[in-house]
Amino acid sequence: MRIAVTGGLGRLGRYVVRELAEHAVRVLDIGSATDCHQADLRDIEALRAGLRDIDVVLHLGGIDRSVAADDAATMQVNATGTWNLFEASLQMGVRRVIHCSSSSVLGLDRSNPKMPPCYLPIDEAHPLRPTDAYGLSKACGERIAEAFSRRGLEVIIIRPCFVAFPDMADFMAGKPGPEGRSEPMPYLRTFVGPEDCARGFAAAATADYAGCETFFLAAAETFADEPTVARLQALYGVQIPLRDPTLYQRFPCASPISHAAAFKRLGWSPSAHWTAGTITA
Repeated sequence: MRIAVTGGLGRLGRYVVRELAEHAVRVLDIGSATDCHQADLRDIEALRAGLRDIDVVLHLGGIDRSVAADDAATMQVNATGTWNLFEASLQMGVRRVIHCSSSSVLGLDRSNPKMPPCYLPIDEAHPLRPTDAYGLSKACGERIAEAFSRRGLEVIIIRPCFVAFPDMADFMAGKPGPEGRSEPMPYLRTFVGPEDCARGFAAAATADYAGCETFFLAAAETFADEPTVARLQALYGVQIPLRDPTLYQRFPCASPISHAAAFKRLGWSPSAHWTAGTITA
């Protein structure tokens, strides 16, 4: 299978490219021409050229939340750039696009400090209520992806939680984060390991297609010491309805975001865990 990975030189992209080693992979990025096919998401002609003879696209390119960028640039690259990518994919005969969204589409972050989850655990049907530029740009990307599924593309949307790269362990434990990064602390304290995330994208590339579907990728537990329900109800100051009370009775620090859909359809389950302030596999 001939696969293109936008943003393949990025932090997560490198893990995804390695996971796809058995396939013919073409990296589309804005890096050096010796490392990739150069293509800016704002340049649809460059995208068309990069997608020639490609079967499947994994769309990871864009401005990450941890990158310092103004809101206009975030919207332009993540929303308009995503439209360019899907339009170029359709024109070049690509069969499937796996779109990298984010759990930020939920809006359950510091931009909405008084807006609790509607229920726990959160699944793919939970309302999307983002207000900041990053979350909005990712929500726009999902609507674009869905629209192109109606135009004939096979589309799968992946929503990773906070990707816990090895250099983020100190930050997750409450210490300063890596120099040059501006990653905000997730309110929900959900995370996913980069290797696990890469496996999820690879599984989506080869899964039987059953229409446009969306999947969260989340570790089984949070990276917080306090029980999940008690912590979130104290944080928001309200009782949060529990759709699976026994989950948090059996596993007090269980993630507020469920990966059940990814397990059922993609055969995906997380291997990374948060143990004594460190990320373990």
